Amino acid sequence: MTRILKTLPVAAALALTVSLAQAAALPIDFGGYFRSGFGTSSEGGKEACFGLAGAGSKYRLGNECETYGELAFGGEAFKGENGFNIRINTRLAFVLQQNKDFEQYSPAWREANAIAENIGTGAFSKAKAWVGKRFYDRQDVHITDYYYWDNSGPGAGLENIDLGGAKLAYAIVRNAYTNESSPTANDDKRTVLTHDIRFSEIKTNKDGALTVGVEFMQKRDAAGATMSTPGGVVSASTPSGNLLTLLHTQTGLFGGYNKLALQHGTGSGAGTGGVNFGANKDDKVTRITEQIMFQPAGTKWSGMGTFVYEKAETSTGDKTWISAGVRPVYHFADNMSLATELGYDQVKPDGQATRKLTKLTIAPQLTAGNGFWSRPALRAFYTYAKWNDAAQTAANVGSSLSRTGVFGATTNGSTVGFQVETWW
Repeated sequence: MTRILKTLPVAAALALTVSLAQAAALPIDFGGYFRSGFGTSSEGGKEACFGLAGAGSKYRLGNECETYGELAFGGEAFKGENGFNIRINTRLAFVLQQNKDFEQYSPAWREANAIAENIGTGAFSKAKAWVGKRFYDRQDVHITDYYYWDNSGPGAGLENIDLGGAKLAYAIVRNAYTNESSPTANDDKRTVLTHDIRFSEIKTNKDGALTVGVEFMQKRDAAGATMSTPGGVVSASTPSGNLLTLLHTQTGLFGGYNKLALQHGTGSGAGTGGVNFGANKDDKVTRITEQIMFQPAGTKWSGMGTFVYEKAETSTGDKTWISAGVRPVYHFADNMSLATELGYDQVKPDGQATRKLTKLTIAPQLTAGNGFWSRPALRAFYTYAKWNDAAQTAANVGSSLSRTGVFGATTNGSTVGFQVETWW
């Protein structure tokens, strides 16, 4: 009975979504994503995941220790004349720790928005207007799951405005601070409005285009804003900030694409597009993110490579993060392939030793197709990682890399297991 009661909120939410769609005669589009599996480490216990303290991401193949999923429901709510229509979108996400059959979880509504398409004439003939909670034009590196440009959240905006030589988009997104581990009644009084302006599809060369993005973070703290610290709850203020992003995309390259992003942020914009509530007004970040996806025609190869350089300057000291890795895939038979991923992360905080972590994974796969993006993918994997003493010392308590973790005082370890990953 307890299990049934605890699942009622999710069931009720899904039932409400379906019933409202039926009442409006709305055809439902159902999409989503999930990954799940299991494994064990060379020291026993469940599989371990290898990530470097201070790095913004980790190499994910054979290195994901949770079940994560998203269920997306949406559809066209209204279809008018001249192509005008309104679409609604919702997305429910969940995370499980892969410990047993029945696991409790708190679902998150990642998206709940409406988008009006083809809203006018002239420059607005293909433009869209949107309101609600949304994944807003997120940019990521797939093999590290690194979202280097992500201004998502509750907001509103206009996009796809045709300026002739470029497309214009404007969004205003409001995010409020929350302390998940130690919430207080005044958490949401620390609030920032992000004004996001983007010029995209700027032609640079054959099959090449530039996107220029500027984000202005406007502080809107209410009286009584606080923050939880190890010493207790203290008054806090969120600085304003900004983030400039230049993103060049080259398509038709080795059967894939290349994306190069240059970013510079200050204050609460010293992050990855969303608000950095932990920043001070003088904080800065400079980042270069490079990725290439390839699948040359006439070969059995596909893959992705990436490089990241990030320099963060903060009141507590500067830090440099460098990451480089590649995931080549050899498709040796129909729906069968072998993926290999090698990744290296290095973090150098000022005045401290350099932390280093290298991870190698070998994963035979059964896939729905012979492409890099073919999913579902059913994998077996073997992962080996090696790190230095500085990485182990910096690891958080409870991490598999810390001296209290499963690998103890050793500076290397491995895991073996199985995983399924799919989207639809």
